Amino acid sequence: MIKDVDENAFRRLKSEAIKKGMKIGQAASQAFRLWVQESELKPLKDIARLRDAAETIEKARLKLQTIEGWSSVEVIRSWRERPKAQS
Repeated sequence: MIKDVDENAFRRLKSEAIKKGMKIGQAASQAFRLWVQESELKPLKDIARLRDAAETIEKARLKLQTIEGWSSVEVIRSWRERPKAQS
């Protein structure tokens, strides 16, 4: 048994495990894995890093010059209209 487990959280986990036909240990293991995965993803949600990246991209975009007579929309449409290569 794990010490200091929130009783309400444990009851809810146990209830959900029973509903899904799982053993409590299986449900707990799945919860542990999800918690670890979420912890590993947190740096991706770093708002300051996202803001810095957006500013860097915007600065690079502003340095770009337009090319007279060239349309990215037309290029993409032509790619879509090309016949697919046969395997």
